[in-house]
Amino acid sequence: MKNKIFLLTSILSLTGCTPAYDDLNEWMTKTRQDAKSHIIPFEAPVVNPPAVYNPPAYSGLNAFDFRRLDNSPKGNNAPNPNRPKEALEAFSLENMRYVGMLSNGSKTAGFIDVNGHVYTVYPGNYIGQNYGKIQSITEDLIVLTELVEDSSGNWIYRKAELSLSNNAENSSNDVGNASATNSN
Repeated sequence: MKNKIFLLTSILSLTGCTPAYDDLNEWMTKTRQDAKSHIIPFEAPVVNPPAVYNPPAYSGLNAFDFRRLDNSPKGNNAPNPNRPKEALEAFSLENMRYVGMLSNGSKTAGFIDVNGHVYTVYPGNYIGQNYGKIQSITEDLIVLTELVEDSSGNWIYRKAELSLSNNAENSSNDVGNASATNSN
């Protein structure tokens, strides 16, 4: 008898645990019907004919010519690209300050301050980023000749000067107080 009661209780409890899938089945059938009814028919794509390419008239220039990419100086008065660069050619004249000179009669040396480091220069040395060559060193200025390229690709000489910095400028903490002047 105990087995029959236990079996009856087990069957009743299992029938109570079965979930009601009626609403789920109804939703699935409705969704399947909606999915089938909203399929858009395939339309063949419209193919436009490709545009006809008309190349521009030949102007003599070739964008892929490696010689156009050659940036080495050419023409009259062009600087020598094989000349070894000097230390002061890495700085612009605006960052240089002429702070003094020494002369022993036959040889004159100038002193240029760049970012707190003093360099010794002589006539014939190159300074600045425009191939500037020192022509003369006097008590109050350094005269140099720069070589610059004009808009048509020709190299022209230009006079530039680096004036002596006075004591007020030397004692200030301002960087770039050099009075570099360019004159044509």
